[in-house]
Amino acid sequence: MTVHKKKKIIERISPQERDRLMVQLSVFLQKGSFVNVGTCSLERMPNVAPKLVAKVERNIVYLIDYVMGRTHHNLKENPRISVSLVDGKTFTGYQLNGTVDILEEGEEFNKLAEEFQKIKTDFTVERILLNVRTGEKATPSEFSLPEKFAIIKAKVIEIVEITSSGGLRSRLALETP
Repeated sequence: MTVHKKKKIIERISPQERDRLMVQLSVFLQKGSFVNVGTCSLERMPNVAPKLVAKVERNIVYLIDYVMGRTHHNLKENPRISVSLVDGKTFTGYQLNGTVDILEEGEEFNKLAEEFQKIKTDFTVERILLNVRTGEKATPSEFSLPEKFAIIKAKVIEIVEITSSGGLRSRLALETP
């Protein structure tokens, strides 16, 4: 069996083009949806965990770190992140790679925390309505999201597109000073 290795295409794009691509991806980054987040410790131990999307603004993706475990620890040591999502219609995957700030207090945190409370309320209402429609009995843990959490402010620098045929296309937009 012959294996054909596909070449990764890397193109540099402007921050404006990156922002336009982020608008296209916002369909998959809807408030209240979950994405997979990859981090790595300084000892090079990888970690992947689901995180809740709180908000997307231009090239910033705000994620709720509701566990504050290994991801939180890794990002404190090594503020690099990879967010993974998939277009279920085209089977195209995307990686959003960048750097982070962790928000645990302050004005920006408080504003986003209010939005998180609304997401929690909307999530609870959706689950109750689904249970009423289906007749399923809900368990209390279904409705609990933690009161203590951190907000991951991820600045997207690179967008990698992974096609269902195995093609890789990286769009790298570095900010100029």
